[in-house]
Amino acid sequence: MKRFYQLAITSAIVGFGLGTLNTAQAATFTQTASDRGWWAAEDGLYGSNSNDNLNYVTGNIRGADLRNYFTFDLGNLVGVTSATLQIQRFEGSGNPTETLGFFDVSTPTNVLSQKNNSPNNTIYNDLGSGKNYGSFNVTTSGNPNEILNFALNSNAIADINARNGNFFSIGGALQGDLVEEYLFSESGGQAFAKLVVDTDSTHVPEPSDLGGIIVVGVGGWWLKQNGTKKSANVLFTRVLSLWKNVA
Repeated sequence: MKRFYQLAITSAIVGFGLGTLNTAQAATFTQTASDRGWWAAEDGLYGSNSNDNLNYVTGNIRGADLRNYFTFDLGNLVGVTSATLQIQRFEGSGNPTETLGFFDVSTPTNVLSQKNNSPNNTIYNDLGSGKNYGSFNVTTSGNPNEILNFALNSNAIADINARNGNFFSIGGALQGDLVEEYLFSESGGQAFAKLVVDTDSTHVPEPSDLGGIIVVGVGGWWLKQNGTKKSANVLFTRVLSLWKNVA
């Protein structure tokens, strides 16, 4: 009876150790844009803007050439495997379908947010050049409340992973020679702009992971000293398996 009692306690400890393992799993995260807006080229008929204007129209409207941007605080996001930019449609004009390109942004976040300095050719050009994050055909008509999904390419995914712990911005520009052709007009206020990312399961062992392994290891040592060799070997095999999974 005494041996049975000791084995029962050991089994309970082992079960608790395994239960505390906290292995990270693949997950999906949604980040709301911390800032968004547009910048104008200097040669347009107008282009003045304000810092509190969250409208993200892009294209040519009333003689002004505009490009938009979206900024996200990535926090501790790591191991990103896919990324989708979600934007509310609002209003468009021009050809039935326009080509929208997304690009990397080299302008610092604190400069990009100062939209009252628009127009500015350097920032305007930055929002429509550099590494391409994907080009998409977008219809200019549709339900203004529709959420459009843009699956970003490997360039964007690499930059998101590289910007871990920092802000990450995406520039948007309509392609071609534009005359009264634009997307996302009348956006702003409560407009929907989010970045949805999938992450993999790669992680660093947490204290609870190692704690579970130690408990199982101790249980195996006890069985080897006081129990059967077969039971001890089973537990030690389990320890090795756990370590491979978290290392």
